[in-house]
Amino acid sequence: MVAIFTAIHPLVDACSFSVLLMGGMEWKRVLVYNALAFALQYPLGLVLDARGRWCGMAFCAGTGLTVMATLAVAGGAGGWLALAAVCVGNALFHLSAGKHVLESCDGDSGPVGLFISTGALGLFAGQAGFLSGSGYWLLLFAAALAVCTGVAVWRWRTFPSPALVTLSQTCPESGADGRGVPSAGVLILAGLFVLIAWRSWAGLFAGHLTATGGILTALSGALATWGGKALGGYCAERWGRWRVTAASVCGSLALLFAVTPDNRAAWLTLLFLSQMATGPVLSILYGRMRGKGGTAFGLNCLALFTGGLA
Repeated sequence: MVAIFTAIHPLVDACSFSVLLMGGMEWKRVLVYNALAFALQYPLGLVLDARGRWCGMAFCAGTGLTVMATLAVAGGAGGWLALAAVCVGNALFHLSAGKHVLESCDGDSGPVGLFISTGALGLFAGQAGFLSGSGYWLLLFAAALAVCTGVAVWRWRTFPSPALVTLSQTCPESGADGRGVPSAGVLILAGLFVLIAWRSWAGLFAGHLTATGGILTALSGALATWGGKALGGYCAERWGRWRVTAASVCGSLALLFAVTPDNRAAWLTLLFLSQMATGPVLSILYGRMRGKGGTAFGLNCLALFTGGLA
């Protein structure tokens, strides 16, 4: 399921970003987009953790809403309703798929980092499609998403439910290898929340520089972001989640204060490094939440939303 969710992720983000772009990037629409697509995931995560059997329905509802909203915009029936529908669909997909990946893989940072990574490619695809001026890209994204959803639903029926997977104590609370979480209770969660919010703000800053640098700069930035998130989780399982997270934070600091896209090699390297904490931070949150994948994923997205407001 990790592979099919990883393939669907860029399609959902391409559709969602396309709907936003088609209606204009005014601040009210951007705020609604971020609030519904990101902040909404936390309360939904609490619900899905309490009603784990609803995860499959949430996934279908999420991709279904995304497809319908995209087709509506392609047919000229956009506006606020289409934006709200695609944002709720976006939230439901990310939360249900993210919860499933975390719980079925026992909180390993590699698979969840891989799942998250392809979102950057989807955002680039949505931007590139919009800039092309052709209306067929919306239909292409929607059709591909519908087909992949059908494959996922068929595959999900043969895959063990995360509720039935035995978790190995949901990530130990401490460990000499750096993978565990020191027992500091709420302070650890608060620190992680601030860290995610910081990385969100830094990522938006880098994204602004990318967007103003032309299509090739945007592509190279998307590839660096994808690579950092995809490899960061697997590196964390080898060298320690806290160690990789610390290195990634240093990279984001250097990205903000040391280089610009004009120095392309250094900028892409630091952008890659700054994204590596995505997988390990989600795994650490999952451990603190005692295996509640929806709450962990939703809290991560709420912190991303908070950082985006700064």
